[in-house]
Amino acid sequence: MSNIKEHPDVQELIDTLEKNGLEKEKAEVVSLADYIVDMESTLSGMLKEMQAMRQEVNLIHNSTIRAKCMNLVTKAENTIHQSFGIIRNIKDKFVESAKSAIQSFKEKGKDALQKAVNGMKIPETLDKLKNFFQRVSKSLEQDIMQIDSMRSELGKAKHHFKNFGRALIGKETKAAEFAKSDKGFLAVVRKGYEKLSKGFANMSKKASDLADKLRYENIKSSVKKDLDFLQGKTDGKNNNAPFIENSR
Repeated sequence: MSNIKEHPDVQELIDTLEKNGLEKEKAEVVSLADYIVDMESTLSGMLKEMQAMRQEVNLIHNSTIRAKCMNLVTKAENTIHQSFGIIRNIKDKFVESAKSAIQSFKEKGKDALQKAVNGMKIPETLDKLKNFFQRVSKSLEQDIMQIDSMRSELGKAKHHFKNFGRALIGKETKAAEFAKSDKGFLAVVRKGYEKLSKGFANMSKKASDLADKLRYENIKSSVKKDLDFLQGKTDGKNNNAPFIENSR
């Protein structure tokens, strides 16, 4: 997967912003590009872990448990692929917006360049990503509860079977004990899901922190905006949408 910062249009936009002293706008563009690169790396790592988990699940002898675990692994893989799809959508629109911003600069100058970058609505895009990854993390937490229920049911079944054997040979039955968290294939799947959930929660937090940081920088630059306004430079309004739509 190509690095978005190495795309010629994105590089040209960053260089043009720097040459024209638009540091705030440059920071926004670079921040989103860096975040996209970080997401791609993180999701690639997640996908490799799920593929390794799939191999382990295939070793489960109990066909019912194996099928349930495989469904969970497939669901997690689909979620990761969906996230990759969102990244591709962001990258495509990012490159398109970068090219358009450069064209605006060449035709209309610095003010048009500034408006074009502001119209990319980078903090709002990060908000969308934050919300999406947060929902994914919560969904994975629900799946972890399902895995715990499966472990409990399997543990009870094993307990009843052992007690039946003890009863046949005249030994006293034992009380049920919940399976230790560090044993069994279901425990392995649970740990994998827990790691995924935390990973998506971390990506959500990174997006939130970055959006807040960029908004803080916008506030810091308000004095300069006021001076520009007094000199007859108005930002105008831009109704461009963020790079991604609301995800369900």
